[in-house]
Amino acid sequence: MGNASALTGRLWRSLRTWPGAKGWARLAIEAAWLIPALLALGFLGGLMAWQPRFDAEIARLAALALVVPALGEELLFRAALLPDPRPGKPAAAAVLVSTALFVLWHPPQGLIFGPHWATVMLNPWFLACVAVVGVACARLYLRTGSIWPSVLLHWFVVVAWKALLGGPSPWVSG
Repeated sequence: MGNASALTGRLWRSLRTWPGAKGWARLAIEAAWLIPALLALGFLGGLMAWQPRFDAEIARLAALALVVPALGEELLFRAALLPDPRPGKPAAAAVLVSTALFVLWHPPQGLIFGPHWATVMLNPWFLACVAVVGVACARLYLRTGSIWPSVLLHWFVVVAWKALLGGPSPWVSG
């Protein structure tokens, strides 16, 4: 019972904690290394091509992506799996476990969304992208104590890939 109570408390704290200016600055710092890393991995792995698409389906996807995957996955893989953020407390092992589980979570989604999606979900370049997003989001959560910078970064990465760089989507056909 105590573990469930601690988990519930951590989830609520992560949702109720709104980052200050330093927390949002931390988001910019993480994005500054993450975005170039994702672009390099994505273009090298053939996962990205400049294909801007702004239509009703992308708007719908952007709205849905805020909840799934961004909020849902960040609550599970960061707030639920990582320890309470505490200044000076090392959490490297927890970040590695959280990131590994985050990466392992993605391939089974190919079974849910179909063969066109499974091709991406099993691609090692995609899984490398997932890993670096996992590390960046874990670092954000641990440094801010809030889930919101991680949610925003995760959401931005998903939507930018799908709206600008030709990323496939279970919600958008083709």
